[in-house]
Amino acid sequence: MRAMVTLTTEESKRLIARSIARMESIRVALKEGYIGFSICTSCGYIIQEILGKRSLDISSYCCGYIASGGSSSVSDDSRSKLLLLDHGQERWLNFPEENFLKYMKRMGEKDIIIKSGTILDKNGYAGCLVGSRGGGEYGDYLPQILSLGIQLIVPMTLNKYAPIDLHEIMPEMGIERFPPGRVHGHACGMMPMPGRVVTEIDAFRDLYGVRAMPVAMGGVGSGIGCVTLILIGDSDAVESAWTGTNEIKGEPSLENYS
Repeated sequence: MRAMVTLTTEESKRLIARSIARMESIRVALKEGYIGFSICTSCGYIIQEILGKRSLDISSYCCGYIASGGSSSVSDDSRSKLLLLDHGQERWLNFPEENFLKYMKRMGEKDIIIKSGTILDKNGYAGCLVGSRGGGEYGDYLPQILSLGIQLIVPMTLNKYAPIDLHEIMPEMGIERFPPGRVHGHACGMMPMPGRVVTEIDAFRDLYGVRAMPVAMGGVGSGIGCVTLILIGDSDAVESAWTGTNEIKGEPSLENYS
C-alpha cells in the first residue's frame, strides 16, 4: 500500500521529535544517565515530546538560525535557559554563561547530547554552522563527545540536504574568510557532526514500520521548506503512518524570527 504526504518544516521537526523521544537509548538515559538538549528548535520539539511541556516556547529555545536575511542569532535576553536531564531530573542552565561542560566529565556511552545541524550531505553526514571563534556551544562539546564516547543524536529535516560532500564544504568556510560586506548575516565556519542522524525517513521507519521516499522538496507560499514523501508498506502500517501524519498536520509555524 502507498500514501503520499507533505510536511512543513515544523511538522517534520515534530515527527522527528516523536521518533527520537521513543528511542530505547533515550529511555535508558532518562533512568540511568544524562540527556543534554543543545539550544536549537529541533531540541525544543524533542523536549516537548519527552516532558509533555507544550508550554515551552520553542522559538526561544534557539541560538542560531537562517532567515531570509542570512545567518542570524537570537539575542541573549530572548533566549531560553538550556535543559539538561540528570537521571530524569530537569536542570535548567543559564545559557550562555552555563552549559553542559561541568557535567560531561561524568558522562559516557549511556549519555546523550542532542543537537541539529545545518546541512546534510550526499553521504548522510551532517555539518553545523559556527559563528564564534571558539566554535560556540557545540565547539565546547565535540571533544568531550569524541573522547568519552557520548552519544550524539542529530535531528535533521530533509530540506537541509545538499548533493555535495561535507569534506568539500568545510575547508571553504571560516569566519575570517569572507570579506566585509560579502555575507548575508553572520560569517560562519563549519564543524562536522559525527553522530546518529535522524531524518523524516528514519522517523517513519521507526515509528510506523514504513519505507519513506522523498519525491519533492520546497514550494512557494505556505509550501516553502516542505518535503513530500511517499510511504510504502503493508496496509496497517501505512494506515497508521497516515493517521499519525495527519495528527501533526497544522503544527504552528515558528514565526518569531525576522
